[in-house]
Amino acid sequence: MIRTPEQYIQSLSDGRQFWILGEKVPDLNKHPFTKKTIKAASMFWVLMNHPDYRDVLTMEDEETGEMVNFLWKQPRTAEDLKRRREIYITNARIGGGIAGMGPDALAAAGVVGAKMDRELGTQYMDAVNDYRLHLKKTDPYITGAITDVKGDRSLHPMSQKQHQDFYVRWVDRQKDGIIVRGAKMHISSTTVANEAIVSPCRAHREPDKDCALCFATPLNAKGIKIISSPPHPSEELNEGSAWDFPKSGEVGNGIAFHNDCLIVFEDVFVPWNRVFMCGEWQYSRDLAWAFGTYHRLFGTCNHTVGAQSHSGLGALLAEFNGLERDRVIRGKLAMLARHAAIIDMAGRAACEYPVIDPDTGMAVPNLLYTNVAKWEYADGGPESSKIIADIAGGLVATCPSYKDWMNPEERPLLERYLAGKDGVPTEHRLKAMRLAKELTSCGSNQSSLHAEGSLGAQIMALYASADWELYKAAARREAKIPGWERHPLFKDLPEYPPK
Repeated sequence: MIRTPEQYIQSLSDGRQFWILGEKVPDLNKHPFTKKTIKAASMFWVLMNHPDYRDVLTMEDEETGEMVNFLWKQPRTAEDLKRRREIYITNARIGGGIAGMGPDALAAAGVVGAKMDRELGTQYMDAVNDYRLHLKKTDPYITGAITDVKGDRSLHPMSQKQHQDFYVRWVDRQKDGIIVRGAKMHISSTTVANEAIVSPCRAHREPDKDCALCFATPLNAKGIKIISSPPHPSEELNEGSAWDFPKSGEVGNGIAFHNDCLIVFEDVFVPWNRVFMCGEWQYSRDLAWAFGTYHRLFGTCNHTVGAQSHSGLGALLAEFNGLERDRVIRGKLAMLARHAAIIDMAGRAACEYPVIDPDTGMAVPNLLYTNVAKWEYADGGPESSKIIADIAGGLVATCPSYKDWMNPEERPLLERYLAGKDGVPTEHRLKAMRLAKELTSCGSNQSSLHAEGSLGAQIMALYASADWELYKAAARREAKIPGWERHPLFKDLPEYPPK
């Protein structure tokens, strides 16, 4: 089924234990901050019910014939991954909508569940498929609770000194399910999600097998407590928020994902039909990597749209400042365009050249190309911000606020002295400056750096996914060192130079 936006909104009045800014919120739909965030997230249901978008976002269920969310489908082909990418990019361009953490965690659980069943004789795919059926029937918003709070990062999970709840773990196995304890943090969209898939964020050793755990749970389950991060300054409920913070200051511009949360599990019961891994420590690495690969594809979609917008902002600022023909400025704009193109092309390539599991037929985005895109937006994002700030000039740091602009005593002075190129309204120039100020802020750059994995994680992934045998064979051939001819790509090449 596909819910209406109104049904989705009402589903979040679910009695969960939730705090924001030191206040316990009894009903998310009645608090001004969370109500605004929920409205932004409901955009996904607007799109799924919209005649111009439903064919992209939904599919006909093979068993029931009902229309369901396409993201519930396990990707099996390059076409599936490309459609997944189109959904994420559509949402990013329109604003609001759904985050990829939950669907990405679901896809990862499918890949690794099938592998465990095949190699260990477990039956986790029964649980994954039962949960997938539940998603199709109820159409919830799901997030992925991945990052453990970790405690002392020099110690493994069960070697922590203060307590052993820095990583989510099972503490009791029962006939009908398990009891879990611990905490996850930085969990995007928790405020607006109905349910979460909880999954490992790292590889585990055998002593840490209790932390090798993957399960799904409603966020209003007994024992779950949620503490939201503070709202973005733009979420202050005032008339000028959309002026002062153009990116995040109004519903529908992405603020649904600013309420990242700490999720605490205090002896939460999870039935076996919602458990997708429980103690199989050898596969926690596979699950973390599979999720990371799917979710970095989602990140490339967001940042493809973001980098294109940043490039356009740089061009607007150059034009509004009268510098669009300056050779130095054009060189900076070229770097912004290069940055956007690399993210876009690498993300496309990750879908065009997937890894297909030979035993299950499941498709995973190409690991190397996905992480190339992730590295580009994480490492290149701050550099792009620097370029935008440089093109903007000092006004990006000192531009006036909405209240200044609306003050009739100040307005004529701002109109006269903060004008740029003749023919460009001063208001347009100041709006561009306010957007540049927001996009080049520390918070924006931190998000690009850490979302979907840190640069350190990218280094490991890039190294692991590179075809070193191919690269070494190419070097051996050029250096005339024997051994290159054993590589399948080179072995049938004609001798060069010819005799």
